[in-house]
Amino acid sequence: MTSSANGSVSLHHVALYVSDLEKTRKFYTDVLGMEEIARPADFVFPGAYFRLGTAEVHVVVETENGRTAALAPDWSPEEVRTGYSVHFALKVDSLDDVRETLRRNGVAPVGGPRVRADDVEQIYVADPDGYFIEFICWLDHETAERRLKELADSGEGVPVAPGH
Repeated sequence: MTSSANGSVSLHHVALYVSDLEKTRKFYTDVLGMEEIARPADFVFPGAYFRLGTAEVHVVVETENGRTAALAPDWSPEEVRTGYSVHFALKVDSLDDVRETLRRNGVAPVGGPRVRADDVEQIYVADPDGYFIEFICWLDHETAERRLKELADSGEGVPVAPGH
């Protein structure tokens, strides 16, 4: 499939299976700042849709208690810390704003920060069911170099993924 043969292509949404709709709703609206939007009227099963910019997250509630937890991989701490796990990413203009919102809501990043060789900084958070969300921000080269030094000096920076 190519974009020229099928028009423009963009990712519309990710869909997640969740255990507790109210905890999920609070996380995606209060912590991540997403807007809850209307679902199709003929959807009779419990769930919610959230949007931030053009990114959407659609959630549906598990049909059996414990099913969401049973589907979760057992990631190692190093995999989580480096983002070497299944996740989706939200591009933002400033990770400072994201960090402040997380701090205000008592949510600590589970991975990162890391500045990649292409001048992108990354951090990861986990939602109430353990789904990982990456926040990425493109930096100008000078800012990326400064951030790399700050992270190295503080010991906070994350190296490459395990085994690499």
